[in-house]
Amino acid sequence: MSSRPRLAGLLVPALLLAGCAGGNGETSLQTGAAAPDGPEATAAAAVLESTDAGATVAGELIPARPETGEPMLEVPLPDGWQRDRQLDSDLVRLALTNPALTRDSFAPNLVVTAEPSPADVEQAIDLQLTGIADLVGPADLHPVRGEICGHPSATVEYTLPPMAAIPERPAVVQIIVVDHDPGTLTYTMTAQATAPADRAYERDVARMLEGVQISG
Repeated sequence: MSSRPRLAGLLVPALLLAGCAGGNGETSLQTGAAAPDGPEATAAAAVLESTDAGATVAGELIPARPETGEPMLEVPLPDGWQRDRQLDSDLVRLALTNPALTRDSFAPNLVVTAEPSPADVEQAIDLQLTGIADLVGPADLHPVRGEICGHPSATVEYTLPPMAAIPERPAVVQIIVVDHDPGTLTYTMTAQATAPADRAYERDVARMLEGVQISG
């Protein structure tokens, strides 16, 4: 059996702050919504407690591979995180993992997907929420609506079921819908870990999600 940490699932924990491209390599933060309550909101709460709206986030940015004519989405890359190409596809544009934080043979990860669609904004968001509800049940979903860089968004926290040897784990997805002729382009940013209360994981995910940039 391979000892390589597993990277599984496209649905992961996201935060409620996100950045917009400032044209100078830095990110100005915008608050999309108030942080939710509850034990699964730890990372989001850490962002709100440690970051002032309007602050800048500097550091290396790694692009989520765009198709021709699509906007550019970039994510800050914290120390210890690296690109993982196991899931690269037309849908999955970027996957980042941190092998040093592996627990239960599972590496914490953040996955960015991009999906063009003829759907309008509301339909695009509903399609994503329906997909999550099919996995975990609609009663467990409490979407928080907002805007990321001026684009409509929805953030949902939920619990992913066990998958083979991977135990049940909290997750959150941040959905961002961008107008993209002739319809829309839906980004999802997800992060998951079997030990989500790990302070290093919380800090790193907060940095990645609060510093996301969308341009073009």
